Amino acid sequence: MTPSNIIRYILYFVGILLLQTIVLDPIQLGRFITPVLYVLFIMVLPSNIKPWLLLVLAFVSGIIADFFSDTGGIHAICMLTIGFLRVYLLPLFMSKDNIEKGTEPNLFTMGYRLFALYALSLSLIYLLLFTFLDVASLNGFFYTLTTIVASTIITVFLIFIIQLLLYRIRPKEL
Repeated sequence: MTPSNIIRYILYFVGILLLQTIVLDPIQLGRFITPVLYVLFIMVLPSNIKPWLLLVLAFVSGIIADFFSDTGGIHAICMLTIGFLRVYLLPLFMSKDNIEKGTEPNLFTMGYRLFALYALSLSLIYLLLFTFLDVASLNGFFYTLTTIVASTIITVFLIFIIQLLLYRIRPKEL
């Protein structure tokens, strides 16, 4: 990664963090809905990023999210989990050539359907783990399951909106 790309990803994370903490967290989107956009930061990192660097970035971004959310490490655990699983899930959605080239997994490099499945899988894993760690109980299982499904749908919808806004014009190399 070049220094300009590093700065771009840092600004990307700061923007997601500000959007989450200033706009989404104060708004009550319903009893069941808690969108979590932090997962987008890990999703869009280059596909050929070193696994150790991906885990470090996942941990640091999770700790920062925990600081702002006062969740005591739950975001860090969830971000580490999706950072670890991303290495295994990405080949299901991108070609080996694109992964080796370091293509950024986004809406326009993957296409709508594959990106939707990619975003859905990572968001669902994140929210399953986050919700069950937050609740720390299987009491009210169907309520918790409803929360996970609703939050995942809204999270993926917001990820699509962000992707469409940031990549209105397709990059020239595509």
